[in-house]
Amino acid sequence: MKDTTRYDQRMLRLMNDPRHQGVHATRARRRGLVAVHVALTAAWLTALLSLSDHGLPALAVLAVVTAAWCVVTGMLNLATRGLLELRARVLDERQLAERGRAFVLAHRTFLALQLAALLWVFLAHGDGDGQVSVRTLTGTVVVLLATHWLLPLWSAALLTRDAPAEDD
Repeated sequence: MKDTTRYDQRMLRLMNDPRHQGVHATRARRRGLVAVHVALTAAWLTALLSLSDHGLPALAVLAVVTAAWCVVTGMLNLATRGLLELRARVLDERQLAERGRAFVLAHRTFLALQLAALLWVFLAHGDGDGQVSVRTLTGTVVVLLATHWLLPLWSAALLTRDAPAEDD
């Protein structure tokens, strides 16, 4: 590959390391990883948004959840073979197409989530006077931003196909 740096080569080797393949080898395992990642993200956001109310205990929960979240994020990146982490110049045409499909699915899903969040805020928290609390809006925006950031990774992991079985 031309124009690849040592960083690119190192990341490509890391993302294609077969030693960790058992963790994400099947579709069911990848779905499980995505479910765990979604749950950890929800726990992280809950702890983050409750820092002002609960202080140090929320900060401790945030630290523990962050460590677990980072591990699962790495596993998802390995499951996609670095589809979103590697630079475009080291991906082949098939991988670039898969990356594009993941972004399209994430974009469409996020549009639906934005519309649902808008409807939720309007119906559940309008209270007839047209006033929505700052806390509700802040929480909604933070959740939407985190979802916007992570949906491509979740989509890529869910769209990844199982490796073909090897002949014995």
